[in-house]
Amino acid sequence: MKILNRIIIVCSVLGFTILNGQLSTDAETEQGAAYLENQEEVFVHYNTSLLFAGESLLYNVHSLVKGTNLPSSLSKLAYVELVGEDGKILFRHKILLTNGRGQGDFFVPADTPSGNYKLLGYTKWMLNSGIATFFQGDVGIVNPYHSNQDTLLEGKAEVVQDSIGATSESPTSREEIRMTFDQIAYRRRQGITLSLEAMDKAVLGGNYSISVRKRDSLRRPLMPTARNHIFRQKSNSAQLSRQKFLPELRGQLISGRIVPKNGNSLFKEEKIGLSIPDKKFVLKMTRTNDKGEFYFNLKQAYESESGFLQVVGERAENYGIEIEEEAIFNYDQLKFGKLRITPQMKEIILKRNIYNQVENAFVEVKLDNKINSNSFTPVYREFSQTYQLNDFTRFPTIKETMLEIVDNAWVERNADGEEQLKVREDDYNTGTDLLPLILIDGVMVQNHTQVIAYDARKVERIKLSRKECVINSVVYKGIISIETKEGDFFKNHLGNTLKTIMLDPPKAKKEYFHPRYDGQGDPKMEQIPDFRLQLLWVPQLDFKTKNLDLELFASDVPGIYDVRLEGFTSLGTPISINSSILVN
Repeated sequence: MKILNRIIIVCSVLGFTILNGQLSTDAETEQGAAYLENQEEVFVHYNTSLLFAGESLLYNVHSLVKGTNLPSSLSKLAYVELVGEDGKILFRHKILLTNGRGQGDFFVPADTPSGNYKLLGYTKWMLNSGIATFFQGDVGIVNPYHSNQDTLLEGKAEVVQDSIGATSESPTSREEIRMTFDQIAYRRRQGITLSLEAMDKAVLGGNYSISVRKRDSLRRPLMPTARNHIFRQKSNSAQLSRQKFLPELRGQLISGRIVPKNGNSLFKEEKIGLSIPDKKFVLKMTRTNDKGEFYFNLKQAYESESGFLQVVGERAENYGIEIEEEAIFNYDQLKFGKLRITPQMKEIILKRNIYNQVENAFVEVKLDNKINSNSFTPVYREFSQTYQLNDFTRFPTIKETMLEIVDNAWVERNADGEEQLKVREDDYNTGTDLLPLILIDGVMVQNHTQVIAYDARKVERIKLSRKECVINSVVYKGIISIETKEGDFFKNHLGNTLKTIMLDPPKAKKEYFHPRYDGQGDPKMEQIPDFRLQLLWVPQLDFKTKNLDLELFASDVPGIYDVRLEGFTSLGTPISINSSILVN
C-alpha cells in the first residue's frame, strides 16, 4: 500500500506537468519533492569483467527503491549500456522489468576494439539526478583478432595466481545463505551439485542470480557486489535536474508531438496510432493534449526495429509528427578501470581464443531458449476466419477477392462516391456507418482505396473478425487483416501521413543453455567438444524453500571456477557470496 501511494503521488504531480507544460516555481518544488521521496537505484550483477571477442556478457538487473533496497514497482523498463573510454556506446539495451527484475546479454562481435569499458544501469526516472547515481561497473575487452592493442599494453599487468576459496569480500558476521558443494574437485564433464540453504527466513522470496565461471588468468577489473554497491550509493545524494524525465510506469514510453503543416492550425484532441509490424504485431492508440503532445506506453514485448505513427481521422493530412529525442549523456567524467596485458600473456590469450572459436563453431546445437512473455492476445489479433488465398482461385484485386472469397466482407461506395471496405457484424445486421479496422502486415491503414486496388496476387492470407473492436475509445466494426507474401507492403506504400520511427526492442528473457552428461541430456552432446568457460548462469533464481539444489556439469576446460551469488532478501538486505570449485 505504501508503494502504491507513492506511485499515485508521482503520477498526480507529473500528470500536472504534462497537462500544463511550463511549471511554476511552486509546481517545480512539488515535483522535486515527489522525486526525492520516490527515488530508484539500479544494481547489475554481471558474469565477468573480462571479455574476449566471441564471448557473451550476461547480466541481471535489480531496480530498487532507494534506501530500502526493495524491488521498485515504479519503472517497468531499465537501461543497460556499455561505453568505451572514447565515449562511444558499444550497446544500449532496454530491459523489461517484472517486480523490479530483468535480464539481458550481449555477444561481443569480432570488430569490437580492445579497451576499457564502463557498464551503466539506470531507469529513465533516474535521469533526473544525473549519471553519478547510475550503476557503474568496469569491463575490459580483449580482441585477439586486432593487431592494435595499445589501449591495454600500457604499464604493467599481472597473471592471477589460482587459489580455491579466494573471495573479493571479507566475510560478514551474519550468514544469510550457506553455499556448499558435494565435492571440492571434479573431473571433466562430471556432475556438480551446488546446494543453497536459507539461514534466515527473509532469504525466501528474495531476488538473486548466480554465476559459475572460470577464473580469469589475467588480472581483470574489480566487479561491484550488491553489498559494496549499496554502501557506495548511500553516499550519493540526488540532485534534481532542470530537465524533467517521466518514469516509465507502464512500459516503454514513446513521446512526441504533432506539428501543423500550415503553421496556423489550432491543436485539437487528435488521435494518434502506433503500429509495430511483427508476427505478434502491436497496435496502440492515444490522444494529444492541448499542446499537441502525445505519449505511448508499450507494455508488450516486440522484436521489430521499426514502427509507424500516424494521425488518425479526417485531419491526418494537416499535421506532421515529431518524436522526442533520446537523452544524450556526457561521459567525460566517467572513471574507467584499467585492464592491462603484456606480450608474455600471448599463450594464455591464444588458448582462450581457441576455446571461444570452438564453442562458437557449435553454437547451433547449444542455443539458449527465449522465454515467451506475450501470453495475452489483444483484441486486434483475435480473428474468427482465415482465408489462405492459395486454397482458392486467385483474383487480381482485393475488391474481387472480397466479393468472391471472403464471407461477410465487401466493398461499397459512401455518400461521396469513395469505395470502402465493410464487415457484417452479424448475420442480420448489414447497415452501419462505422468502418472496420484495416491492417496490412500488422500496420493500420486508413486509406481504403489504396487497399482495395492492391494486387491480391501478392497476398498470402486474409483474416477476418466480425466483432466490434474498441481501441482507446475508438470503435471499429470488425477487423480485416491482410498479410502479404513478402511482408513488405509499406516499403512501397508509406504515403505522406505515416511517420517511420526506429525502435530498439527490449531484450528477450532467456533460459541459458547448460548441457547434461548423465544420460538425461542430448546424446549427441557427448561427441561435441565442450570448452565452456561459463558453467552456469541463472539470472533469476527462485529461492522459495529453505534448501535449493542446483545441478550443473563441468566442461573440458580445467581450472578454478568462481561461484558468485548476488541479490537482495525479501527485507532488502544485500547478499554477496563468493566461493570456488576445481575442475581437473
